[in-house]
Amino acid sequence: MLFDLYVPADGWLQRLDPRTKIALVLCGAALFVVMNHLLVLLGLLALIHIMLLTSRVPPRQIGWVWRQLLRVVVIIVLVWPFFARVAGPVIFSLGPFSVTWTSVWAGLATATRVVGMSLLFFVILFTTRQNDLVRGLVRLGLPFEWGLTLSMALRFIPTFSQTIAQIRDAQAARGWQVERGDIRGRLRGLTPVLVALIIDVLRTGDTLGMALAVRGVGSGRPRTVWRDICFGRWDWVALVLIGLIFVALIYLRFGRGFGAEIL
Repeated sequence: MLFDLYVPADGWLQRLDPRTKIALVLCGAALFVVMNHLLVLLGLLALIHIMLLTSRVPPRQIGWVWRQLLRVVVIIVLVWPFFARVAGPVIFSLGPFSVTWTSVWAGLATATRVVGMSLLFFVILFTTRQNDLVRGLVRLGLPFEWGLTLSMALRFIPTFSQTIAQIRDAQAARGWQVERGDIRGRLRGLTPVLVALIIDVLRTGDTLGMALAVRGVGSGRPRTVWRDICFGRWDWVALVLIGLIFVALIYLRFGRGFGAEIL
């Protein structure tokens, strides 16, 4: 079964052109990069959640993204304060490393930045059909083969992850145990999973190649589409609002110093 994150709801983000959402994601990612203030980053993160919820994206799917990022967030929050050379009141020292309150806030800000930029990426995946996303990238000048490769990666990488889980469960039902022994023994124990996965990947690749050949991919002829994308009135309104907000925040950041400090 193919894996698709798209939420087929009648939300306002689903109705926008893919190119509008790409512009939204790029501007949002740029703001997450240039802003340093923790409260500003939290405000941007809250805005992303509001956009997703008002577009009828189920909270469980947003929670799924959080669960995937939880380990990364915990590692950043715990490790970043030791390496962030930021002046401030020292909490404790461990050898050459000194943890300050400012470095702790810097770790929280970095974790918020990572989560925010990741959720921005999922804004497109949750609200855009994959064929529309490919069409939007092609209309922006990306070669069709590149867009098709991206679409297949979005579909099959999670699928292969599910395949690995199924293979592990099947091997475990046959008495396979990889948790025992030293590292070398554990790596050797992964051989049944890797062999089954390689066979499945080769079979899927062969089937996919035949399917693409039947559909004339790579023939060099001009491609036609059944349902093309086009800019509507609300796309232009959204682009104007995105541009105005982005320019205003960039001016405040570099012209007035807004969001330059961590706290």
